Amino acid sequence: MSQHLFYGLKNNGFDVVCMEARQVSAALSAMQNRTDKNDARGIAHFLRTGWFSPVHMKSREAHGTRAQLSCRKALLYRTIDLAKEVRGLLKIFGLRLSQMVQHGSFDDLVRPFIEADGVLAHAMLPLLDGRLEIFRQFPDLDRRSNPGGCV
Repeated sequence: MSQHLFYGLKNNGFDVVCMEARQVSAALSAMQNRTDKNDARGIAHFLRTGWFSPVHMKSREAHGTRAQLSCRKALLYRTIDLAKEVRGLLKIFGLRLSQMVQHGSFDDLVRPFIEADGVLAHAMLPLLDGRLEIFRQFPDLDRRSNPGGCV
């Protein structure tokens, strides 16, 4: 929450400095009587004397970009995981898919096999429908996180 607090305080006119937590922790660990009050005094002493390294805070735009890329990656991995689950379940019933199936054609290839068998349809159609819905969201998020088309 340091980014949220940093920008919230900064926008309200406060002079805000973020310090390296490991450096402050190491310096405070030398104190004999560790209490919250004494830790606050020690941190204030570091600020007065300048014995700290300020930490660069990334912009909200940078965090937004990172969030989009993280969500894009999560959606991609979920579609891959669900496709692997479908492949594994199909093997139990003696159905094997070729190694290379494009993400976009996976549903068209697998759905006829599943719908032909009542047991498979009952068990796997919700899994396949969930994978398809996640995959439908992926291209839109991919375009938003990669507007220039560069990889």
